[in-house]
Amino acid sequence: MRKRIFRQMAGLVTLGILLVSVVLCILFYHRLSSQACADLQERAQMFEKDDSGRAFHYLRQVRPEDMRVSLISQKGVVLFDNMVRSGNLGDHLDREEIEEALSMGHGESRRFSDTLGTETYYYAIRLSDDSVLRTAKTIHSIGGMFSDILPGTAAVVLLFILIGYFTSRRLAQRVVEPINQVDLSADPPDVPYDELASFARAIAEYRSQIEQDSRQLKKRTDTIQAIMDQMEEGVVLFDLRGTILSVNKSASRIFHTDDTAEGKSALELLRDMEFSGKLRQALQGHRGEMIHRREEKEYRVLISPVPQIGVAVFFLNITEKSQAEKMRREFSANVSHELRTPLTSIYGNVEMLSAGMVREEDKPLFYGKIMGEASRLITLIEDIMMLSRLDEGKPGDGEFQEEVDLAEVASECADTLKQKAIDHQVTMKVAGSDIIMTANRALIYEMFYNLMDNGIKYNKAGGRVRVCITRTKKDTVITVSDTGIGISAGDQDRIFERFYRADKSRSKKSGGTGLGLAIVKHIVLAHGGRIGVSGKPGEGTQFEIVFPG
Repeated sequence: MRKRIFRQMAGLVTLGILLVSVVLCILFYHRLSSQACADLQERAQMFEKDDSGRAFHYLRQVRPEDMRVSLISQKGVVLFDNMVRSGNLGDHLDREEIEEALSMGHGESRRFSDTLGTETYYYAIRLSDDSVLRTAKTIHSIGGMFSDILPGTAAVVLLFILIGYFTSRRLAQRVVEPINQVDLSADPPDVPYDELASFARAIAEYRSQIEQDSRQLKKRTDTIQAIMDQMEEGVVLFDLRGTILSVNKSASRIFHTDDTAEGKSALELLRDMEFSGKLRQALQGHRGEMIHRREEKEYRVLISPVPQIGVAVFFLNITEKSQAEKMRREFSANVSHELRTPLTSIYGNVEMLSAGMVREEDKPLFYGKIMGEASRLITLIEDIMMLSRLDEGKPGDGEFQEEVDLAEVASECADTLKQKAIDHQVTMKVAGSDIIMTANRALIYEMFYNLMDNGIKYNKAGGRVRVCITRTKKDTVITVSDTGIGISAGDQDRIFERFYRADKSRSKKSGGTGLGLAIVKHIVLAHGGRIGVSGKPGEGTQFEIVFPG
């Protein structure tokens, strides 16, 4: 704005100075010309009543630099000229001023010389003897006058233009500076010029409205961003050209990227032909869905078009769901297999008894087998029901609101398994104590029972089972160790799976269901703890359970 004002003012000053200079030159020229004409007329009219002889007497004394005088006869012959020899001049009857003087008594004319840049004024008067006295004076023409005074005029004009330049600059600054210092945040704004009051009020209103809209937009944007960042699902937004607009935190973790992904193409995020095809279809308005596997994880990808914006892509982590589904299928198959074995044995024994194929003295043996398989079947069903309740988060009566003395429960399990330990020639010992404030006693008992029972079953004659309960600053640590057959490193990662047996032959012989350690793990997790196993084949096994708080 300041530059525009300055340019306009400087241009106006320059134009004004030039116009004034031209007008003054024209006025000066007309004044000079009029003065010269009046002087010639006045001096010629002094001889109006004289004849040529008397006029000649005085005209000889007129200097050429003062003015030019000529005497011309009635026939046009030049009788006298103070600048040129009369004999060198031709007939003057055709001259305008001579014709007018002979016919009207006086005459005048102007003749210009473009070459010399001069203008000559002639004035003629008829004398008493009908001869003509002509006076003439040459002055510079307006063009010649401009040529003569141009250097000085240009210098003066340039000087005034420079003065006008600096004056315009200073004036423009003085006009604009108060406007620049206006505080539009004030209500109402304090403006330096009354003409700007309505304009300032309008700007203040627009500014207030823009600030309010900006706050609402930022709040809405922050809300959307917070929601996206808190989502466990990965979300990636693409524009209508397939360029990444936004990536939330979950998607950044999935693809190991950051904000630099914004503005890049889809191929730089995920090089997958199926995904590229689905994305192109979504840009054309068609929804898409696919399964994507990445770094041992499985994602369900939902690709949805967003009108006038682009495409929203959701990455749902279904790894646990897939694994759970796989475990359920395996569990169902294992349950069917585990149930079929005792049922088949029971059915076979009963069939033989019903057909009378068993001798009387062998019947107690068959009845014993039936009872053993039925007991194993009941144990298996109870374990399956226990796992089902734990999976559903329904541990049973008491929930997790009891204070449980771990040493007391472990000692109770040791008493229950005492006879079994004697039969296997295994000694048991419980050391240390601690109390869990919020637990389920029945589940803790089940945990100790399964671990100690395994320690007896998979031990060797003269072996030991030791339960150690200690308290750290933050946690309760339970260690159940034995001196049995041990577990190989390859099996240690899988022993908590359902129906998995490290030593299948011995497990069958000992009557195990293959669900004991799976139940133990679920009980520990239900109490917010963690469990680990260590040991080597032939050197025994050690389970470590850590309960927080």
